[in-house]
Formats: sequence, C-alpha cells, structure tokens
Amino acid sequence: MKRDLLMFQGAMIFFVAVVLTLAGNYIYKKEMLSSRMRYITELQRQLAKSFEVKISSVDDTLEILANTGEIKNYLCSADGENKIRYEQTVRDMFDTYENIHEDYLNMILVSNDGENYISNDMYRPVHESFYSEKWFLQAIQKGSSYQFDSELRNLQSWKHYDSDSYISIAKAVYEGEKAIGVLMVDVSLEEFKTAYQNLESDTENFFFLMDGNGKIILSPVNKIVYRVNPNWFTDDEGVVVSKIYSKSYKFVFNRFRNNKLLIVGAYNIDKERYIPLRMSQISICMAGICFLVAMIWSVCFLLKIINPLTELSLLMRAASEGNLDVRFRGKCKDDIQILGESFNKMVEKLKKLMEMMETEQKQKREAELMVMQEQIKPHFLYNTLDMISWMARKHGANDIIHLVETMSDFFRIGLSNGHEMISLKEELRMIQAYLEIQSMRYKDMFTYEIFCSPDIRDELVLRMCLQPLVENCLYHGIKESDNADAKIQIFAEPVLCGIKIQIRDNGQEIDDNIMEHLNRCLATNNWDDWVGGFGVKNVGRRLWHRFAKGSGLIYEKDRNGFTMVTLLILKENYI
Repeated sequence: MKRDLLMFQGAMIFFVAVVLTLAGNYIYKKEMLSSRMRYITELQRQLAKSFEVKISSVDDTLEILANTGEIKNYLCSADGENKIRYEQTVRDMFDTYENIHEDYLNMILVSNDGENYISNDMYRPVHESFYSEKWFLQAIQKGSSYQFDSELRNLQSWKHYDSDSYISIAKAVYEGEKAIGVLMVDVSLEEFKTAYQNLESDTENFFFLMDGNGKIILSPVNKIVYRVNPNWFTDDEGVVVSKIYSKSYKFVFNRFRNNKLLIVGAYNIDKERYIPLRMSQISICMAGICFLVAMIWSVCFLLKIINPLTELSLLMRAASEGNLDVRFRGKCKDDIQILGESFNKMVEKLKKLMEMMETEQKQKREAELMVMQEQIKPHFLYNTLDMISWMARKHGANDIIHLVETMSDFFRIGLSNGHEMISLKEELRMIQAYLEIQSMRYKDMFTYEIFCSPDIRDELVLRMCLQPLVENCLYHGIKESDNADAKIQIFAEPVLCGIKIQIRDNGQEIDDNIMEHLNRCLATNNWDDWVGGFGVKNVGRRLWHRFAKGSGLIYEKDRNGFTMVTLLILKENYI
C-alpha cells in the first residue's frame, strides 16, 4: 500500500513537474514573443522619429535660409556689383552652415528659371536648365521636395560621395506668393547607416528602411534583405510572415513621413520556436531522472522566468503611459536580461529624444526673437541719428531735429539693451514716439490719445508688445478709411490681479470672419492656417509663452465704429 502510494506520489510529482515545465515554457514563449513585438514596434517608432526629427531639422534650416534677406536679394537683383556682393554673402552662409552641420554635404541655390545657381562644392556637368530636374520642379510647384533614392541628376560634387549615401531636401524661396528660387541640401546618411547596422544587424534579426516605391534606402549587409518583396507591405502598418531560404521570418512594418518611407523590422521566428521546445525536452528528461529535482528545478525555473517578465511587462506599461524614468534591474545574464537591457536603452533614448525636442523648440523660439533683435544694430543706428540731428541743427531744420530725436527715443526704448521686460510707462513712451513720427509722415490724417492710470506706470510688460498692434490700427484701419476725424486711443488701467491695455481706432472696421479667425488663433496659439502678418502672431506667441492661461489678446468691435484690441496681463500667472 505504501509502495503504491509512493509510486502515486512520484507519478503526481512527475506529472506536476512536466505540467509546470510545459506551462512555464508556454508562458515564457508567449511573453517573449509579445515582448519582442512590443520592443520591435517601439524601436521602429524611435528610429522613425529620429529620422523624422532629422528631416524636420533640415526643413527648419532651409526655411530660415529661404527667409533671409541676402538670399532674396541675390535672386531678385540684376547683374552687377550688388549681385556679386550678394553671391559672396550667400557662399559664406553656405560655408557656415556646412561647418556647423557636419552631415550637410553640399548646398545649392538655383534661380526660378533653372539657369543660374550658387554652390561651393557642386557643379553642373551638362549646361542644361534645372527646370527638367524632378527635385527642382517639385520644389517650385509644391514648395518642397525630398529625394530618397539615387535617381540621376545634372549635378556632381567635388567631394565625390556615393549616390546612396545621402538624401536631398529642397525648398522653394518665395517673394510674396511667387517662387523666386530653390534651396537644396544633400544630407549624409552615415549616422543613420551606423545606427541601423548596430541594431541586431545579422541574418536572424535586422531592420531596414524603404521609400514609397519599394526601393531600399538603409539596410544591413546580408542576403535576406534583398529577397524581400515590396508588395508584402501594401498597408500602412502590419505583420507579414514569409519563408526565405527555408527559414520563417516575421516582418513588422510601419509607414511614416506621409507614407513616403517604410521601416521594417525582421526576425527569425524558427529560432524563437526552437528555444522553448528544446528547453521543454531537457526539462522533461530531468524530471524523468529525478522527480524531486525536476519539481524544484521547474518551480525555480518558472519563478525565474515569470517574475522578470512580469516586472518587465509592468515597466513597459509604465513607460507606455509616459513614465520614462523606469529601469529594469535584472541580475541574471539570460535572454530576459538582454531584453531588459534593450528596454533600458530604448527608454533612455526616448527620454533623451524628448528632452532634445523640447530644447530644440525652446531654442527655435529664442532664435526667432534674436533674429528680430539683431535686425537693427544699435550703436551704428544711434551714431547715425546723432549725426543727422547735428547736421539738422547746423542748417536750422527744427522739424528734422524733432523727428530724429523722437526716432532715437523710439529705438532706444525699443531695444532696451536686450531686456525682454520693460516698464509700462517706457512702453507707452515708445508708442507715443512712434505715433508722433507717423503723425509727421501722415499730416492731418489722424489724432491720437494715450491714457494710463498712475497706479500701473511702473508695472513690467513685454517690450515691443504694443507697437505691432498700433501699427495694425494705422495701416489696416486709419489708412484704409476716409474718416476725416480718424483717431487712435490707448487706455491702460488696472484690473483684478493684473493690467488691461486697450487700443482703439475708428478707421476701417475689421472683417467679422478675419476677427473670428484671429481670435481663434490667439486663444489656441495654433497658427498653422494663419495667412496674416507676423506682428500680431509674434505678440500672441510671446504672451502665450511668457504668461500662463488667462493672459493674451482679443479683438472686438463696438457700435460706434471702433475696432478694439485688448491686451490682458495677469501678474499671478507670470512665469
């Protein structure tokens, strides 16, 4: 009886050991495949975002260059000494940008007729117009173009780089709504080639990048990638399983950049199936040799697998919810540890990428302000105005003296040694100088009044926050009107937790649709579909970034024919 009971207990132990082993291996396989899919998907998104950030950075650089006065002056000027000077300035700008950005291989500027061009390192081997070039036509017609393949073009470089080692990005240069030329830069792909080849680049696991036409742009050097059929990837994203050289591969793909690019991750699923199967066989053999050892080993094995996988799964879930400070703390050197270390690297790269994007956005906003401030050179301007004032005194031109002194006050307060915040009385004094200058220019066209409560004269406001608004009143209201009694009124008064400044004019009334569109852009700080000028947009953005919710601009009209713009600054929300 005891013998039968012992045999029964042994059989039960063996059965439990086998079941636990099989169950553990099944769970391990399932979790490993699931984690693998999540890892590949996240890594794909990271690579795609990195590529997208790089292209967007080049786009931003070309946009800044396309809006510089030197390039527009060169494209719009006739042949002569000025054009030669502008050409040298453009060449110097190209040298500067190529030195700053090591991956900028070459830069070229082409006129809108496709005949004239400037480049320090590129030349046209065949003297034919660029108008037949695909990249040039797309930039002229659509505003920008991207060339990801090695399509032939009528350009060669003294640097002699391979045709598959770069991508070309072109952008049109506009004067108003007319395209007057095209800027293009060749960007090196060496950085991305190294990144792609270092990501599990073997015949079992690898990544590759294709364009919208199915041509491979970046890939590791192996025989598998060239057997891939582009027709497998017709959807925007998905998973395809196929056999290549008698091995089963799973391809996880995802399109980005408006479906112009496709990133694919591939791995051998036969190998992943083989590992759990082999482990099951070994576990069953060990259980047959020694029931007790098999049971202990199975339990320990299960705990060793399930606990790290559960921890890794929870960490991945936390990372997907936005917590990028989580890390996997494994102690063993196994596949899960490798997967956990890969997860740690992925999260670290994602965190750095997010920080880099935030830094770039901040630098971009600061650069926009610096560009505006650097457009006027203070010392040269002050010296010139003083010289004009001295010459006017010499000839007894009192009206010119008054104009120059008023202009000096305007620029001195407007620049304010680069300080972003100045007192309200200084801002209003600058506006008074601006209106005085304009009243001298447009005599008897308008009158102006400025009212300010003494309680808020020393309150700090953003420098140059009122001048664009007053300028709009003058040019879009007063000048467009036939009102003989045209006037501009400015009222500044305290309100609860802040100050309110209102600018009114009784010139041409603002259109209701434009007012609604403008208020919507100001309320959301979304200017993607804005087609107006830069002044109100710049003031709105500065208020949005400098002050928290509740401060900003709003446009209104009253029954007396006045158009009003109100600027509200809350001191509690000052950042």
